[in-house]
Amino acid sequence: MFEWNKYFPFHNQFSKEALKKADPKEVETYVNRVMESVFGSDHAAQFPFRDPLPKKDQPAKSDAKPDIDLFETTDHVFVKVPISESQLEQVKIKHTSHALMIENFPNLDHPKKINLPCLVKRKGTKAVYKDGLLEVMFQKQHDYNMSEVEIIR
Repeated sequence: MFEWNKYFPFHNQFSKEALKKADPKEVETYVNRVMESVFGSDHAAQFPFRDPLPKKDQPAKSDAKPDIDLFETTDHVFVKVPISESQLEQVKIKHTSHALMIENFPNLDHPKKINLPCLVKRKGTKAVYKDGLLEVMFQKQHDYNMSEVEIIR
């Protein structure tokens, strides 16, 4: 008989009922111990993510960055930027096939670069400002050019 529990050590440890009753701090402590045992004591430096929820004892950062929404549909990429009307007069928008640059945003002489999730066309981009939101709409570049690569032996 194959020893499945040897390869799935958490099978009996985490039942649905146990997870419902679990304390989030205990789970976090457990995950940190596992991460430390796998990746070493400086495992936090190896991962670029940060905790999205601020700790209760930490004050919120005063230099909060604007919440920029980026999403795509089958034919378009949309970027929504919260911006005041006074800032709008100073802002210039430029883009390449893979990035949006907003000059003088969030501060004067401070460019903001937003990487796009896919290639976009050079022409056909539209920007609309309404109700404190600047919405930029790009048309996707559907690049179906395929090249065969020769394998050298």
